[in-house]
Amino acid sequence: MSDPYWLDRVRGYLELSMIDAAWEELNQLSDAQINRPETYEMRISILLDQGRLEEALAYCGMLTSLDPENHAGYIQGAFCLHALDRTEEAIALIQTGPGTLLEEPVYFYNLACYEQARGKSQAALTWLRTSIEMSPHFRKRALEDPDLVEIREEI
Repeated sequence: MSDPYWLDRVRGYLELSMIDAAWEELNQLSDAQINRPETYEMRISILLDQGRLEEALAYCGMLTSLDPENHAGYIQGAFCLHALDRTEEAIALIQTGPGTLLEEPVYFYNLACYEQARGKSQAALTWLRTSIEMSPHFRKRALEDPDLVEIREEI
């Protein structure tokens, strides 16, 4: 199933870094369009790009309520919490997501970052290795991630 034209337009604006145009497009949506999970995901992406973590977190909560099976609300919500120095809450949130999150390498990657922030390097390495086994590109990402600098030599 392809995305609706309006969602493609919002994505296009984002790819061109035309944030104001993306917001304008979102603000013109009908009530039915506004309440779609994809719209929430777009709003979250824009807010994260703008560093508006509290607002993004609020939309993540709305998304998890609207569509509890949608991974984005949990992954992005946990990211917001961690960035707000609320790492314990980030771990709790991401672990309340649907079981299908266990199929996502980013789930394990983010857990690695959160455990490292808590000073639990062995747990971080375990989660990171799982992520890399699932998707090898996470190794390169980990080598550049400031959250994982303390375990970089063991990656």
